Amino acid sequence: MKLRSRWLVLSGLLALSGPAAADEQVGPRAGKVYLTPGMAIYRAPDGEDLRGGPAIGLGYMVNRNLGLELLYSDVKVDRDGVVASRQDASGGKGRKAELFWANALYKVGGTEKFQPFTLFGVGRTEIGGSNDTEVNVGAGVFAELNRRLSVRADVRAVHSTDEGGIEPFAFIGLTATLGKIAPPPPPDSDGDGVADPNDRCPNTPPGVEVDANGCPLDDDGDGVPNYLDECPGTIAGAAVDAKGCHFEDEEAINAEVVVEFDFDSAELRANEHGDVRRFAEFMRQHPEAEALIEGHTDSMGTDPYNERLAQERARTVLDRLVEVEGIAASRITVAAYGESRPIADNDTDEGRQRNRRVVGEANAVRMVIRMK
Repeated sequence: MKLRSRWLVLSGLLALSGPAAADEQVGPRAGKVYLTPGMAIYRAPDGEDLRGGPAIGLGYMVNRNLGLELLYSDVKVDRDGVVASRQDASGGKGRKAELFWANALYKVGGTEKFQPFTLFGVGRTEIGGSNDTEVNVGAGVFAELNRRLSVRADVRAVHSTDEGGIEPFAFIGLTATLGKIAPPPPPDSDGDGVADPNDRCPNTPPGVEVDANGCPLDDDGDGVPNYLDECPGTIAGAAVDAKGCHFEDEEAINAEVVVEFDFDSAELRANEHGDVRRFAEFMRQHPEAEALIEGHTDSMGTDPYNERLAQERARTVLDRLVEVEGIAASRITVAAYGESRPIADNDTDEGRQRNRRVVGEANAVRMVIRMK
């Protein structure tokens, strides 16, 4: 095939392109066809000098790293001591080498501007009417000019299966990715996966999980993000500190029980047992609480008698709390006031009944969460 025809075939492939792909590596993008015109430097097997000539490559990036490409080059060479400018026996203007190589290219590492790659290939080389089968291996680099264009340079060691030996080859050219190239993704300065225009919380620390707005997650909604929250699960509306822990305040609480007795009696009525039990439950829930049990009477009887009766009534409630409800006696103080502290009129039956009583009171402190 004549050189002109081969160049026409390669030119006809310029319209080919793969599907759009967002690949931010330097050089040709994944899923795209690329074209690389340039200059090759080559020394033929048994040749004496390096010679240069035009070259062109056409390739396709299978994925982000692997590319398959064809290379054609036309280099005038010397061979067996015959200088390329001398006429050969047929009257031509010298020998030329036409390289037809197929290569696999693999990108490795890379930075924002430079992309190294390795090469391995095999092909046929025509030199002065004779054919050589050659294997080449090498490495090179793409240097980005813009998203479509990059400078390419590579060097290779070439082995001829017919002539033997290792010969050098070098190539430098301009690589153009063909077809539509996806626009670059918008910047994401803090690397949280949310583009800067949509990021309501810029400068998120690396590795922190964020929501769709780019803000660190705050599962309990206390205003302290998860990665700083030492007290996850705070109740809604609680006031918290910088560590996400709620504030607690002391709150005084108390329980009271009032038990009435029959006339001249210190026996606990059956319907009063439930009130005493609820009072005991408060003391169980608050082990630090202490109780005062006060005994009272109406105005019937003498003062000494009423004081003694008031004492017996208070002891009845005390015994119930200790022996039945299991409250420690050390937590209970008993006082007897007789008829000295009435709460109702002793001139009526109803008033006297209300005055025949025992009053128990227990005080405690509990911690409550401060709300916003």
